[in-house]
Amino acid sequence: MNLVMTRATAVGLSLLVAGCASPPPPQVGAWIAAGGIQPPPQGACPGVAHLDLTKVAEQRAERVAQSADPNATGFVELPASAEARVPADAVVVIRANLPAGGMYSSDVRAVVWKAADGTWSLWRQSRDYGAPPPPPPPPPHPDLPEDSPAYRAAMEERALFERTQNDPDLRWPPRTGRLLDQTARTIEAALADPCRAWDPDYFPYAQPLLRREEGRDSRLCPPDGSYYAADITEPGRARRGIGAGCINDTPTFQIISAVAYAEPEPER
Repeated sequence: MNLVMTRATAVGLSLLVAGCASPPPPQVGAWIAAGGIQPPPQGACPGVAHLDLTKVAEQRAERVAQSADPNATGFVELPASAEARVPADAVVVIRANLPAGGMYSSDVRAVVWKAADGTWSLWRQSRDYGAPPPPPPPPPHPDLPEDSPAYRAAMEERALFERTQNDPDLRWPPRTGRLLDQTARTIEAALADPCRAWDPDYFPYAQPLLRREEGRDSRLCPPDGSYYAADITEPGRARRGIGAGCINDTPTFQIISAVAYAEPEPER
């Protein structure tokens, strides 16, 4: 980090500290160091105004340390076929995963990226493990000669069936292409939202409060039927893992939910 950026970060944090009862969390410093504009006070950001961010950070640290759950860190593992589509010079890369569980049998994985020329693209796959596979095609009729076209066609059909069952990209063909313009605009706006500076890496279902509400120390946020795991790579910041147990009003959740449900532009 250069001296100019260090000084800018220090100045930005000093302005925030002057208006806060306690020092801002590390993610605010990372936001400013990466060139983000001065964020408003925490209380002015609806998604985190009520949150005790110190306790949220402690909960995430405990979850990562104690859990064998691969989703605990938030980092998303994608198939090699998906990663191969992301160009090395992509400006922004956002991965998301809605793992199977609860009432949902589908495992949804997606990645969107912003290329150096400013265009947004995506890869998205939904693996429905609850759906039974189709029955295999019948074997060739025993009276068919092995060198006959009908015999070869039947064997090729059976071979294709086996390949399809063993290759996820054939069994559950991914959606690919240019990202819908509306989704790209939603992501761009949320990425630039200065309130994102306050967003933690973990959004628990029971959210710890800065101030008690109706005698409670936590607030339950609306579940979405699945847990969100995601990660964001962007200029000036290391790849950041994110976990969300429910729907919330933060810019970060707007980003990862947009990616999880992203669709490509229709073919013309």
